[in-house]
Amino acid sequence: MEGGAEIVVIRIKEGPCPGGAVCAPVGRAIPRRDVTVPEGDYLVVMSPVAASAVDVAALRRKFKRVICIGPSTARAVGDCEIPREYTSYGVAELLSGLAPGRVVVLRSSSGNDILRSLTPGVIEVPVYDVEIDPERARAAARLIAGARAVVFASSLAAEAVAGLADMSGKVVVAIGPVTSRALSRLGVRHATASSATIGDAVRLAAEILRGRGQR
Repeated sequence: MEGGAEIVVIRIKEGPCPGGAVCAPVGRAIPRRDVTVPEGDYLVVMSPVAASAVDVAALRRKFKRVICIGPSTARAVGDCEIPREYTSYGVAELLSGLAPGRVVVLRSSSGNDILRSLTPGVIEVPVYDVEIDPERARAAARLIAGARAVVFASSLAAEAVAGLADMSGKVVVAIGPVTSRALSRLGVRHATASSATIGDAVRLAAEILRGRGQR
């Protein structure tokens, strides 16, 4: 990774990076072995990594409907429904409009408890673990030092790097409400993307930078 990027995206895992930004992964996903996924009515896939950690094509036969948290997860899964808001809140809203049924969620072991709190009775199945790489986190902090704007793609990414980097004077953008709350707890002033995608967060950071340049 090279320094001097205008917009740096801090994320946990490798993945596609929007044009105009440099992406800095600070960890890795480790699929769990011998995961048992119970049958149900609705299968919720919370990330592309969750989709790759299990055989969703085989699992979907056990369920009436498959729900993906957002477009990148839908590309990994194939045919699935996407909520209007690409967050746990959006998934909960979508589920609330469906007939009652057993909900099984494929997710990281490090995920938050929002969906479980909003949709009682869901069965959450951790299909992969997240490991933060301290050297990658330090490298990301060095990238931030040379950047004008920083996008945090998850609350875990924010927690891994915020204490290592000086973000005063920089534009900071959270990908969604969960990451926004993490940054607020860390005392970092920031804006929040209206749609929980890295692309939209990068566009917001660029818009804010352009606004600053016009002053």
